[in-house]
Amino acid sequence: MGGGPCVVQVVPLLGVRSLAARTFDYLVGESADAAPPSVGSVVRIPFGRRRITGVVVAHGASGAVDSSRLLRAEVVGPEAVSEDLLELARELSEYYLAPWGACLRAVVPAHLLPAASGSSGRRVTWVRPIEGADLDACALTPRQRSALAVVPDEGLPLADVCRLTGVGRGVVQALVEKGALTATGERVDRPRSVGGVPRPDCPEGGAPAARPRLILSAEQQAAVDELSAALETPDPESRLLWGVTGSGKTEVYTRVFERVVDSGGGAILLVPEIALTGQVVERLRARFGETVGVLHSALSPGQRAAQHREIAGGRARVVVGARSAVFAPVPQLRVIVVDEAHDSSYKQDEEPRYDARTVAWWRVRRVGGLLIEGTATPRVETLVGGARPILLRERPTGGALPDVEVVDMRRQGGVRVLAPRSRRALQETVSRGEQAIVLLNRRGYAGFLHCDHCGHVPMCARCEVSLTYHRSRNGLFCHHCGFQAPTPGLCPVCGEAALARGTPGTEKLADELRGYVPEDGLFRLDSDVVTSGTRVREILQAFGRTTPAILVGTQMVAKGHDFPLVTLVVVADADTGLYLPDLRSVERTFQLLVQVSGRAGRAAHPGRVLVQTWNPEVPCIRMAVDRDVQAFYRDELAARERLGYPPFGRLIRVLVSSREEARAQAGASYLADRLRPHLAEGSVRGPARLPRLRGRARWQLLLLGDDAERSRHLLARAAEQLRAPYARRGVDLIIDVDPQWSA
Repeated sequence: MGGGPCVVQVVPLLGVRSLAARTFDYLVGESADAAPPSVGSVVRIPFGRRRITGVVVAHGASGAVDSSRLLRAEVVGPEAVSEDLLELARELSEYYLAPWGACLRAVVPAHLLPAASGSSGRRVTWVRPIEGADLDACALTPRQRSALAVVPDEGLPLADVCRLTGVGRGVVQALVEKGALTATGERVDRPRSVGGVPRPDCPEGGAPAARPRLILSAEQQAAVDELSAALETPDPESRLLWGVTGSGKTEVYTRVFERVVDSGGGAILLVPEIALTGQVVERLRARFGETVGVLHSALSPGQRAAQHREIAGGRARVVVGARSAVFAPVPQLRVIVVDEAHDSSYKQDEEPRYDARTVAWWRVRRVGGLLIEGTATPRVETLVGGARPILLRERPTGGALPDVEVVDMRRQGGVRVLAPRSRRALQETVSRGEQAIVLLNRRGYAGFLHCDHCGHVPMCARCEVSLTYHRSRNGLFCHHCGFQAPTPGLCPVCGEAALARGTPGTEKLADELRGYVPEDGLFRLDSDVVTSGTRVREILQAFGRTTPAILVGTQMVAKGHDFPLVTLVVVADADTGLYLPDLRSVERTFQLLVQVSGRAGRAAHPGRVLVQTWNPEVPCIRMAVDRDVQAFYRDELAARERLGYPPFGRLIRVLVSSREEARAQAGASYLADRLRPHLAEGSVRGPARLPRLRGRARWQLLLLGDDAERSRHLLARAAEQLRAPYARRGVDLIIDVDPQWSA
């Protein structure tokens, strides 16, 4: 490549389907003496009228454009994407039918992307809370409080605060003027805490206190022995660590990590929610010290950069994080653990729509490593042709599983939220100075409003869904598009009556429970009161150290939390979500009930669970209450096999949308007509109309069958054909391979 700058092939980090597998040639370097950038280097390139980010995927010209017309690329920095992750991005693109650029964006270190790096040349303004600020005297508005809740002690770029909360810069500036925040141009690359856990070198936090080494139960020791043996095999292995709630799965992971780290290897531990990282990291740091790293989207750019360098440099051998941490650049990777492996949050709902559990298997398959899926409620798919199960049937502390009782709401005299029996149980728990969790998987004050006179229900102007009433904000809100409307005094249609409140949510339930505990003993956990992983951790930590206390929330409260003083769990509406038109609605209901029940009685005090339901004889509810796990999986597998659903067939969901109903329907019909002649009868289901969301009409196809590879190939060709006549008419296409939701 002598005689001038070298030519490289670059993939733009764009999620554009028309660029699905294209590369573009660029010049890099000023002279022939300059070393060419390595494959995997991140570059800034002129692309049309913009300058965007791309990744070098090959040296030399592709031949698509004459070299005299090539534009110049600029290398962002010395860091590069490893060859292994580049190949992984290509596999993502091919399997999930996603643009290559979108898949590369998933593996590029987040701090090198333009949204995080400030590469536009503008000065980054950082904001930090003012220690000791009197927030009551600041007279903050609800929007200002939401913005303030996002900002951790070490600070956050102003742009990230605005992005996470949806507020404008004026709101943040008002917080500065009121004395709640301070603004600075300085950037911190080594924060005092990472993921909400003090670094071991922090004077104020100090190193986490060393925990006494636990004595493993016989079941735990057998699990560690089997997993360790699997690690020693040259072939990739997968295991399902199927243990009841509180059975000590985390200690089993830790012992496996010890063996990996002692032999010079690396490990990744995935958790379903960012909020769970703090508790796990603290526990692992007590065992492994500074060799534990954290990666998730709630970290600031400085935190992400520092953590990425620690991991890539081999100084952080054990990495903890949510879904995206599956791409962590861990050298000598030997094991990946997917904790709470049943959780649907491991599937990304935007391009690329990957499943972290599948990607985790791809990564260990490449290196001959071990994949461990840990859960008390395995996915149905895992039980057929999946990982070999290792059972943990008992809690090593000796604590018994909680007593579970059904509260038949049909016999409660029209009570809509908590039955008298549940109220008495909460009062008794509080009087003993203990803790309780109340699950209601519906946020807001009321799920809808309605007129008793004419039947009118206020609907979203952009979506075909009812508006949710939030009393704290005195308004009606759409939980899909964010549309807001004032609460009318009288019915806007007939004007004859005030609107009545429909199904209650967590806001109303929290109001009803305020008299049960002191003011500082009631906590609420749902997406209306938390705006970041930091805020979630703050609420959970405050609840954990408060007695008596009640935690009210949506399904967030059911995910892997370990609170020894929780002795009562109340499920306020076990039927929520049971009758959704989705193939996994029954499975999710069973999993949620088993998981939330497991939060009670995890220490010396016995636990109790009350499950309120309007349909106590529904099989999945009865089986969850009776802990008849084998019967549930037997019945669910039989139903899936009869219908041809996963794991007995592979599923691809195709969503065609447009602002115009006719175009969305025509696009879906176009795809169906071209796919049906080439697939088995009954494999193409639809098109079916779905409710309009965010102003767009939506039509859906489901492709179901045994030959998933053929379905993907045909769908890719049909999608390309669809773009020609429809793309310019405002028709969008979403392809979701192995979807978690079928409607």
